[in-house]
Amino acid sequence: MIEKTVLDNGVRILTESIPGTYSATVGFWVENGSRHETPTENGISHFIEHMLFKGTLRHGALTIAKKIDAMGGALNAFTSQEYSCYLAKVESRKLPQAIDLLSDVLLNALFDLDDIEKERRVILQEIHGLADNSDELVHDQFNRAYWQGHGLGQPVIGTAQTVSALTREQLLSFVADRLHATNLLICVAGQVHHAQVVDRLCGFFSALPAGKKPERTVPKPSYRQVVSLFKELEQVHLCLGTPAPSQSSPERFTAHVLNAVLGGSMSSRLFQILREQHGLAYAIYSYLNSHSDCGAQVIYAGISPSDLNVAMTLILHELRQLRTFGISREELNFAIDKLSGQFLLSLENTEHRMTRLARNHMFLGYVQSPREVLDSFRRVRLEDVQALARDMFQDEYLHVVMVGKVPKEGYPLVDLTVED
Repeated sequence: MIEKTVLDNGVRILTESIPGTYSATVGFWVENGSRHETPTENGISHFIEHMLFKGTLRHGALTIAKKIDAMGGALNAFTSQEYSCYLAKVESRKLPQAIDLLSDVLLNALFDLDDIEKERRVILQEIHGLADNSDELVHDQFNRAYWQGHGLGQPVIGTAQTVSALTREQLLSFVADRLHATNLLICVAGQVHHAQVVDRLCGFFSALPAGKKPERTVPKPSYRQVVSLFKELEQVHLCLGTPAPSQSSPERFTAHVLNAVLGGSMSSRLFQILREQHGLAYAIYSYLNSHSDCGAQVIYAGISPSDLNVAMTLILHELRQLRTFGISREELNFAIDKLSGQFLLSLENTEHRMTRLARNHMFLGYVQSPREVLDSFRRVRLEDVQALARDMFQDEYLHVVMVGKVPKEGYPLVDLTVED
């Protein structure tokens, strides 16, 4: 059973009671991410995520780690383009202690100057590691190119320049501006009692200032471009992307079916053609990079420079095939069964259930029941998939980003046209 309470100041509390589970997961979701940062403060949300676990008025960093370990639980946090999440997974009877610990972390972090400088060095190493890891770097570069000039194109982690310049005053000011009641969503899933969870959270968050949500601008349409970053590598890492439905779009289920057929698994078209039939790639896959108001369908491949032309031709051929002929009934049924099965299996995990509460509430305004999700997949028709493919896979929208031994002036060797 899912229950919701909104405190007088606007803090939203959602719980899902799951009888028979041994664990409970609590997540504190702050609706603020890299898309809400100015270019000069890029990376500040991620920096704050690191700093909240460095000590509070009551607990030092080591004490925080020991407390969660003593519960046999796991403490984690992550930042994305649209939100930050701080979560703990523990056995159900330890949930009150986990709530107390995370609430203290969220509300009473010290932001000690020495800790700030130490963590700054850690994050800079993280940034340098990303630059050295080209199969990850290409996704970052794709986001920059695809959402160029918009906050969604900024790296969540920030840049060496912006992270090096952030001050303690900026961090504290940003926390005060963004960590407030209207921006806070608290979700709990497991063997829990809603009233008890609300009572405990009220003691920490009922006095939190209401505040207001950060402004969000919708990205402008992004048109065809080819971007290359020359690096002395054995492979060329490429991302090819086109527009895709948002997290709240009615077409999102159709998009998941299309992605599953295109490159979402080892049985997908791209994997079978590029890896199994032609031996051109070890890693080849596709994924949906969707946000609250926009999205991208992205294809990734790691290819030898000498095979790049052939690989690109094969990828574009498959996009043309999807536009022209759609998918078969067998592919449709297979994709729906695969996605439905994955969804049902994920419901056995309280961390996933907690995350589903939050993402549904943030992107849809309500929580879809499992039956609604399964029915939505089963309502996808062959003509829906082809119509979406025709909308998405248009020449004017294609974005290609490559990292590796590609010509510094670009890569004009392949006709990117996918029009009929």
